[in-house]
Amino acid sequence: MRTRIRSLARRRAGRLLAAVVVAGTAIALGLPGGASTGDAADRFVAGSPVTERTPVTPDKAAAALARAAEVRSRLGLPEPAASRVERVVDRFDGSAYDEITESDRTGRTLQLHRFDARGRLVGAVAFGWQAAGGPPMPSVAAARARGSRLATDLGLDAAGTPEVRQGPDDTGWTLTWPRVVDGVPVVGDGVRLDLWPDGRMHAVVRTERPLATRPQSTLDEATARARATTTLGTIFGSRSGQVGIATLGLGWVAPNSAFNPTGPDAPGATLRLAWVVEARTSGPLADALRAVKLYLDAGTGALIGGDVLR
Repeated sequence: MRTRIRSLARRRAGRLLAAVVVAGTAIALGLPGGASTGDAADRFVAGSPVTERTPVTPDKAAAALARAAEVRSRLGLPEPAASRVERVVDRFDGSAYDEITESDRTGRTLQLHRFDARGRLVGAVAFGWQAAGGPPMPSVAAARARGSRLATDLGLDAAGTPEVRQGPDDTGWTLTWPRVVDGVPVVGDGVRLDLWPDGRMHAVVRTERPLATRPQSTLDEATARARATTTLGTIFGSRSGQVGIATLGLGWVAPNSAFNPTGPDAPGATLRLAWVVEARTSGPLADALRAVKLYLDAGTGALIGGDVLR
């Protein structure tokens, strides 16, 4: 699943880099530890297996194979000679799904499908380079129309108008539908659909993580800004004058240990409502650190994670 794997690899590399940067910054600037470790019950720790795979019982395998056949039919994918059904638990992402890998008579993998516990499609990919086909779609509008029809046919619940980007050298199109709940963006969630140049599906990924209960009361923007200023002052001390808040807004985020490098490597599996604060640096500090992102619990203002940008 080339698109998914590359995207996941970039995300994990980014998280690892952030952890390394924060560790170094903590030594240099005296960053405090003790941030929340999130809500995941069994989170990934460096050195542990990332995924666990187990065969699916025949009765559940039959249901998964039927769902895969329906997806193939809707997408016009080839009939496989063999299929393998496995239950996959990804401890890093805190996700679990049934994975169907379909291959031809030579054993070459044709396509892959993933379904969650509710039987919903959460991932699919058609392997191989398939740029040759029908005439390429002529415009962003055509790609948007084609992608929206596919999303509806696949039951992806992709609401709103997607963002559309054309790949380099006309290699295809990417459509994204960010997830929004009650007007608040769910950071990192949504639907991504990759199309070949002629509009056939290359890959699709739906990310929809569980949300914690909203706090009974939410800090207003002014209070959140004041709390963020205090937190930045605690983090940067005498250098706090070289850090200024650039943006501040509500978002559903995965708590992490960005400001507690000794915590688990994986972010929390359950998202929490937070004030997302991006602060930009200036002066000598900007030579080592360009920006800091803070996640402040929307109800209490407690620091529950964030990120750094060198």
